[in-house]
Amino acid sequence: MDHPNEGDADRFARGELSGEAAGEAVLHLLRRCRACTDRLRPLVAPEPPAPGSTGSEYDDAISRAFARALSRKPEARGGDWSLVERGAALLRSRPRGVYGLTDEEAEELRGWPFIEVLLRLSFEERYRDPRAMLELAVLARVAAENLDPGEHEPEMIADHQARAWAELGNAYRVNDQLAEAEEAMDVAEERWRQGTGNLFLLARVADLRASLLSTQRLFSDACELLGGVHRLYVKVGDDHLAGRALVSQGIYTDYDGEPRQALRLLRQGLALLDRVRDPRLVTSATENLLELMVRCGEYRQAARVLLESGLGLALADQPLNLIKLRGVEGQILAGLGKLDRAEAAFEEARAGFLRYGQDYNAAIAGLDLAAVWLERGKAAQVEELAKDMLATFQRLGIQREALRAVDYLNKACQKRRATPGLARHIGSFLRQLEREPRLRFEAV
Repeated sequence: MDHPNEGDADRFARGELSGEAAGEAVLHLLRRCRACTDRLRPLVAPEPPAPGSTGSEYDDAISRAFARALSRKPEARGGDWSLVERGAALLRSRPRGVYGLTDEEAEELRGWPFIEVLLRLSFEERYRDPRAMLELAVLARVAAENLDPGEHEPEMIADHQARAWAELGNAYRVNDQLAEAEEAMDVAEERWRQGTGNLFLLARVADLRASLLSTQRLFSDACELLGGVHRLYVKVGDDHLAGRALVSQGIYTDYDGEPRQALRLLRQGLALLDRVRDPRLVTSATENLLELMVRCGEYRQAARVLLESGLGLALADQPLNLIKLRGVEGQILAGLGKLDRAEAAFEEARAGFLRYGQDYNAAIAGLDLAAVWLERGKAAQVEELAKDMLATFQRLGIQREALRAVDYLNKACQKRRATPGLARHIGSFLRQLEREPRLRFEAV
């Protein structure tokens, strides 16, 4: 369809459109038609769960789920997913990876299993080696473009190609090659049109496009698209991925300056996530939830979530995240008026960040600490801390606006005009500046 009419838009929002029509609606959002996006905006946002209802960085559970959906096709070697598992294990064990396959091994993996193995390994490299991630995604795209039409139906070939091009676009995004990422995502969407109409595949393509939009700092567009992604995952019956879409939508909504709406979306998303299937995602989403609750002033609720979440155990092998969590705990304690314990938490967090050379994060923890010190009448200690932070930022050549903010606090201390509110304001600014580098500091 050229533009969804009001009836189609309403049915799309309720998840009642047919597969083809729903796909066309999401493709329309992917092309960012502003008129239709504005019309669909109130419709694609998920509704709050009823009382008592249970109501993405990506992990390979998503790739597995999509591959299994594809492997249900009769042509896909009888849905032999074990072949993909064996192939991935084989390549991990070879020093030269895919280049170390024998002719016999390559022949066994030929076709869709080889594409899935390459994409699995590509995704695993996203944090370790982004260049390797991209190289493997390129190989997967080449393999998909060379599928034998004598062994695969044309529509299934298009599906595999759409998947490979979308994952290639994501690899380009991770490598900061945004123009190439945009081109690859355009090809993925065109290939999807030529395929079977698989809604799971469309949801994945749209999900990755939303990540690209976020990287391009088009947060509102990313949120609009993720509303459609959520509906598609609900339609195909995958509550976990529907929840993941809501979590992503919540994070981007926060980046777009709407923390309370973001908090609502994160709560809904977490309620849908499968903790066994993707514990890392649950941990990451819970961390984001806690930070938003603190910023929205929900200190008692945040204290309860922190106590019940088991985050300390989940982050036991991630020292920097544990330090960050200690800082969040300090904010909760400060919000509850427990200044002695908050002071100890902020001091511990600041020292931990400094130990790992995280001077910017140490400064943020220092500003939290300064606010508590000012509330407790320790102005002299705040003045020394402000001098120390300013000297560190000058030495490291930290971004000009961050330097201006810390310099403002330093001068306020010298004039005996520093307040807890000022320290918190500057700490909030430094946090926001990490996401919005073009932000300008304004004094309160």
